[in-house]
Amino acid sequence: MKKRILCAMSVLAMFTFVACDIIPEEAANNKSKDSTEVVKDGTIKNQEVKLTKNVKEIEMTVNHIKQTIMKKKKHVELQFSLTNHSATDQGVGANDFRIEADDGKTYRIDGTKVNFGDVIAPHKTLTGSAYFVIPEKTKSINVVYQPEEKMEAAWKIKLE
Repeated sequence: MKKRILCAMSVLAMFTFVACDIIPEEAANNKSKDSTEVVKDGTIKNQEVKLTKNVKEIEMTVNHIKQTIMKKKKHVELQFSLTNHSATDQGVGANDFRIEADDGKTYRIDGTKVNFGDVIAPHKTLTGSAYFVIPEKTKSINVVYQPEEKMEAAWKIKLE
């Protein structure tokens, strides 16, 4: 019986020491260098704008544009403010928007990010961001709001 208890304690002690192993200082430093390189890789540009369109009693405003260059692609975040001036609920989502870039191509939202979308109650405001990935060399975009077959609004934006 004593041998079993002693054996069990030895195994338990062995697992405790292995599980609590300290990461060598050099390895810890390498991890922080990797995350720093990712930050240095991206160039961030911010543009404060106030571009407003009214569509079916919804006031749609692009308030801010954030651009990040990563892996030769431009990641664009458009921050929206949408106010419902009607007497009924209105549903709006980032999927209703697309970008037409100066290269002639159309770009849809980046589905890997959390894009805005919700029902806006009467006389309430929804704020949120729509994310797109476009070519790095893009200088101007046309942001199009098209919830169904017909284009409802468009914003011509020159990127800095």
